[in-house]
Amino acid sequence: MADPASYHVDLVADVLAKHWGIKKKPKRTHLGVSRATWRIGPLYWLSQAESFRFTEMSRQANLQSQLHRYIKGENLTLMVPEIVRSHTGNLVVVEGGYVWCLTCDVPGFHPEVGDPTIYRVLTEGLARFHSVLRAFSQSESSQVSDGISVRTRQAIARLNNDEFVPLTSDPREKDILQSAAAWLVPRLNGFELLPRQIVHGDWIPQNVLFQRVDQEIRLTGVLDIEAMAWDPACVDVANTCSTLLMWSGLDMLEERIEDVVETYERGAGVFLERKNIRTAMLAHWVCHYWNWRDRLQFGEFGHEVKGRLCLRISSVLSYLANPGSYPH
Repeated sequence: MADPASYHVDLVADVLAKHWGIKKKPKRTHLGVSRATWRIGPLYWLSQAESFRFTEMSRQANLQSQLHRYIKGENLTLMVPEIVRSHTGNLVVVEGGYVWCLTCDVPGFHPEVGDPTIYRVLTEGLARFHSVLRAFSQSESSQVSDGISVRTRQAIARLNNDEFVPLTSDPREKDILQSAAAWLVPRLNGFELLPRQIVHGDWIPQNVLFQRVDQEIRLTGVLDIEAMAWDPACVDVANTCSTLLMWSGLDMLEERIEDVVETYERGAGVFLERKNIRTAMLAHWVCHYWNWRDRLQFGEFGHEVKGRLCLRISSVLSYLANPGSYPH
């Protein structure tokens, strides 16, 4: 019986040679959950997704290409990966039952989630990136999907209207979703009235790159823009707050979360209602649950996420019930 790992390496090598004329040996990485990510020498990255995601991946690739062109034309210091077109001029190609997209490497390093010093740099970079996205949306006719400000009610309706069949092994799965819905429903009217812009949609340390610039650490690269959507700016701020809550392992979380919000306010020149940050935190993970539920029905990649779907929602619910209890 053929080794599946060897099969994929051979397939990737064939795809690279056929569509891009590249003959370097691919190396599978741990990066990426919703797709496989391959390192191609020092210059390129190749993503591999299931063929049923062709339309989605094509839209995302077009958006990324437009954004890269805009940033380059404006001589901005922030970078997004440039997509390498295939021999036939395509941004994505279909081969061997998968969708493939090749991008150029962006220099920099990923910040460590447990380093308390990164969060101000991460948040200052977010304020800059939001400014870029606002200008981009005014100059380009970009196709960006609706975000959680629209999809949260749809997610709650699915829980109420469908005969619920558990996805995970968590015996509290439906109770957790119902508790989240009960918390969100009275807060959605105000949240849905917030002004919207293009946001990143998954603003976490793994999706950015830092560099040393004039003896200082600065955010210079933005990766994985596949979740970009029309949403309130506080959605991206809330993603950073969720990172602090779930993965940083740091103490004094309430104070650190407040510092993230205040840092964004200073950088963007706006005021954010704290209640909207909390709503965005929970709404994101409720939509995340349903998005992955649909994807895992047919998808090959990301099945390890299943065991964490309910835990993420319940973690935010616990925090919202008593934010001062997280940990000191």
